[in-house]
Amino acid sequence: MKEDAYVAGQIERALHGDPRTHELGIRVEADGDDVVLRGQVASEERRRRVAQVAGEQAPGLTVRNEVSVTEVLPPEQPEVLEASS
Repeated sequence: MKEDAYVAGQIERALHGDPRTHELGIRVEADGDDVVLRGQVASEERRRRVAQVAGEQAPGLTVRNEVSVTEVLPPEQPEVLEASS
């Protein structure tokens, strides 16, 4: 739906441009009254900020935050991916 694509694009632009997030690579899908966020960030705080900014851009819509937190480790250690709900 054209309106869904507009909402998703608006949220993606806000996530990139908002000084609280500056997030690239967060995928946003809008479908009627639902917005789903997917991607990876470096901390739980950034994950919360992504949901906050998305919610501000889509008042009245349900935002599902499926963004995961990827722990950033020094090069000699493997990265661990944590799934968050």
